[in-house]
Amino acid sequence: MLTETVAGRTYDYSHNVGRGAQSGMGFNFPVDMTLGADGVAYVVSRGSESIGNVAWNRTGVGQRVGRIVIGNQTGEEEFLGEFSRYGSAEGQLIWPTAIAADKQGNLYLTDEWLNRVSVFDKDGTFLRCWDTVQSGDGETNGSAGITIDQNETIFITDGRSHKVRKFTTDGKFLGAWGTQGSGEGELDSPWGITVDNNGDVYVADHKNHRVQKFTADGKFLAQFGRQGTKKGEMSYPTDVAVDPEGDVYVCDWSKNKWDRGRIHIFDSTGAFLTSLVGDAQQLSSWAQMTVDANDDYMKRRREVETTEPEWTFAQPTAVEFDAANSRLLVTDTQRSRIQIYQKTSGYLIPQLNL
Repeated sequence: MLTETVAGRTYDYSHNVGRGAQSGMGFNFPVDMTLGADGVAYVVSRGSESIGNVAWNRTGVGQRVGRIVIGNQTGEEEFLGEFSRYGSAEGQLIWPTAIAADKQGNLYLTDEWLNRVSVFDKDGTFLRCWDTVQSGDGETNGSAGITIDQNETIFITDGRSHKVRKFTTDGKFLGAWGTQGSGEGELDSPWGITVDNNGDVYVADHKNHRVQKFTADGKFLAQFGRQGTKKGEMSYPTDVAVDPEGDVYVCDWSKNKWDRGRIHIFDSTGAFLTSLVGDAQQLSSWAQMTVDANDDYMKRRREVETTEPEWTFAQPTAVEFDAANSRLLVTDTQRSRIQIYQKTSGYLIPQLNL
């Protein structure tokens, strides 16, 4: 088990879940996840699409939401099923982007192409949908990240109009804030979004290479990170999470060819703590099942000098903190898996021999 310890916090790599699959037990370019009722994890697969000779005549493959139990390092993860599929009809998806759960366990899923939110119950039954584009809104729209606060106000980032929009859970528009720019409080292609226990809002300001913290009404409070390759610097962040202690986790997608992506960790004041680069030395139990059942896979893995290149993240897209189990969940998109780290807080007090 690999361990990262800093400032009284320890991050132990636990295990990973997933494998590449167009359907069933696995993921197809997973881009977000949320924890819902009874600790069930819902993983959004963006899938892939082929575009024909006629403009926008596409056939999607793998778009869906998977219901899974994350399990622990003893391999107790479980596939519970999946719902939705490619299409523009109610309950279907074209560019699924992000997901959030309310207190009742209902799920809210954004679609960047359709500019709408689709709502499902905890078992995946479609309930309703509503548009994020407002009447008379002439701006380009691209619904992206979604989060729900303790008052069940929904916040949605819009990557093309550079705004954060607020809605009720039944889709009533409450207001918006944000304008394109690089100054304090301005946004450029915002993506992931979350709220902390105080109701403050954190936005992954993708093309400004930072995370910004706001009040629920859009007043700028703080900035985390900046563009660069040094410690605490980032390149195209895609998501953000905050744990109950106020530590902030930033998913750094990275377009630097030497960096496949990482998770930056800051304390509540914005001080940089450490970064995680991925530590999946062992295959997930699902992936191991595939290898064991295929002699060709087994042969190829024995022939390589080292599997170390596959341990690390490959353009991770989303991060979630599982407060009930004090662990960090990272959606490792190009590797079709979730990497899990266990967090322990508090300094160890040495025992004295008196």
